[in-house]
Amino acid sequence: MESTTTNGKSTASLHGSFDDNEPTRGRGRVGTTPETKETQLELDPSLFKLSVEEKERALLIKNAIEALPDLDNLSDFMYANMALVGSVAESVEKAFLMQEVRQEYNIQLTYADGVRSLSAMIELMPLVFMCFSFNLEEERSLMVLDATKLRTSIWRDPKNVEIIIRGAFYLCYATFPTLGIVRAGKTDIFEFEGFQMGKGMVDVQMGAQITCQTIGAFPSNVTTKFYHTSVMANVINAMIKKLVPKEIGSKWEFGCQCAGGRLDRLYMVPTPEIATKRVLANLFKGLKIRMESERTFTLAKDGELTGWLKD
Repeated sequence: MESTTTNGKSTASLHGSFDDNEPTRGRGRVGTTPETKETQLELDPSLFKLSVEEKERALLIKNAIEALPDLDNLSDFMYANMALVGSVAESVEKAFLMQEVRQEYNIQLTYADGVRSLSAMIELMPLVFMCFSFNLEEERSLMVLDATKLRTSIWRDPKNVEIIIRGAFYLCYATFPTLGIVRAGKTDIFEFEGFQMGKGMVDVQMGAQITCQTIGAFPSNVTTKFYHTSVMANVINAMIKKLVPKEIGSKWEFGCQCAGGRLDRLYMVPTPEIATKRVLANLFKGLKIRMESERTFTLAKDGELTGWLKD
């Protein structure tokens, strides 16, 4: 297995930082924080194309969600995201789930809040996140994690669970920055060689809860591969699989192998510290693209990315 890298040919000019403004709540649109000219991104509109059928489904989803007074209106980009991975009914259900998570954990859906949340999560779980990379032209998104470095005992503290869920919620946004990547899906890889139970049992229900409130709430297509799993690791993952939505568990692949041994040999280079900084930098880059897409994308003009300076 080869290590993937971030986009070699630049399609986005990434500079500046987003204002930490609270997005409009209630019947306003969620995830449409106003930005300034200096913080805009220059993205290739071809990365945001929709087919006629996809656009029609996105508009049906938009009409269905905005007709419900108990739901926040979402961005046109999120409606398009939903149209690429689910039906109208499934999208409405996801909208309710995402709203519940946003409200419970006070997720602001701003770039600055996302940077704080992602940083806090990775600091809480050192060496767990080995790699995140995406390629805009090839429409690839890859996350590699080391399950042996995850201390599940931290789940016992509600504050830690909040940090994880907030960070993982923003991780969903950062790892699906364009419609092309949403359509193609993301691959998550977990390294399990050397995994041990430790002093306490893994809280299977808490693991399932975290999964359901993050990737389970976000409209996405994720394939998860478990590498070098022991019998015990397979048992634990199988138990969690029974508690998460079928759409998630059906894409879990057990027993994957890498001829080169543990994956940290490929990804935690040249040092774990540099690898972690690289993960954060790529997450921030993906999040910036996603948040700008949320702000500027419109279904009004054939589903293309338009209106960089909306009034």
